[in-house]
Amino acid sequence: MQSLNKEEGRRAHEQSYTLLCIDDESVNLKVLASIFKDHYNVVACKSAKQGFQLALQENPDIILLDVLMPEENGFELMAKLKKHPQLASIPVIFITGLQEVEDEEKALMLGACDYIQKPFNYSIVRARVNTHLEIIRQRNLLQRFALFDSLTELPNRRKWLQDSTESWLTAQHAQTAMVYGIIDVDHFKKYNDHYGHQQGDVVLRKIAQTIKRNLYHYNGAIFRCGGEEFYFYFPVVLNCKASTVLAVCLNSITELAIEHLAVNTIGHVSVSIGAIQVIPHKNTSIEQIMQQADERLYLVKKDTRNAFNLLALDQSN
Repeated sequence: MQSLNKEEGRRAHEQSYTLLCIDDESVNLKVLASIFKDHYNVVACKSAKQGFQLALQENPDIILLDVLMPEENGFELMAKLKKHPQLASIPVIFITGLQEVEDEEKALMLGACDYIQKPFNYSIVRARVNTHLEIIRQRNLLQRFALFDSLTELPNRRKWLQDSTESWLTAQHAQTAMVYGIIDVDHFKKYNDHYGHQQGDVVLRKIAQTIKRNLYHYNGAIFRCGGEEFYFYFPVVLNCKASTVLAVCLNSITELAIEHLAVNTIGHVSVSIGAIQVIPHKNTSIEQIMQQADERLYLVKKDTRNAFNLLALDQSN
């Protein structure tokens, strides 16, 4: 049963890959489909123009491309793919009847990851495609590790820069209100000094996962962007005030009741939150909003801590 589950898992993993085959000869497409259909999702088309549109639509993991096609050849399509930001990183393997060294050199110079000449051996094609898909898997794994904080299992600052910019542009286009902010653990240095860094790491994990669960219910996200500092955002909806969401996050940490005897006035670990509610627009940047959120956080830290300060900007800007 265990080996069966492993096999099912392997097949499910393989099926997650999409191969786009572009060749004007139907027989070639049928052969390629027969080689890979049992293991991968295969999408096929007979022209460079259609192939470009399918690449945008399907976002394939790898493209198998013929060179000699009517209207637009494979080399021309390859050049277009490399110029498009969404498609430039997709590996392309040329499978062609062209035998000249100059053609293979041109393909590789254009950015192809491999060049297979027709007539081809099925096993070799399968092996080469599998090799490049394994490279893709390892690259994606490295990227995932590069974008996540191993301690808290939250996305990190680099991921924040990507996702916050995307959320800002999306909200700007839709003219919807968003909340962006910063969460800071109160007196965390004193906690580490009193209980030790190992226990401090445990606390950070608990706080990170608790707030992550809360924000998830409001379609929000949280990122670890410093030692005990977290950035976050969430959309504002009609049936729930932003202040309600922030209060839920704040109270959830209090309810953890994590002892903090190094601070007599509180006795338990708490957080402070500075946040800005805004409808993104072209005259303001996410960096400016986060600067204002940091100013709001400073006011909380200077005053009571264990609280939030939310500023709603003039939505007519």
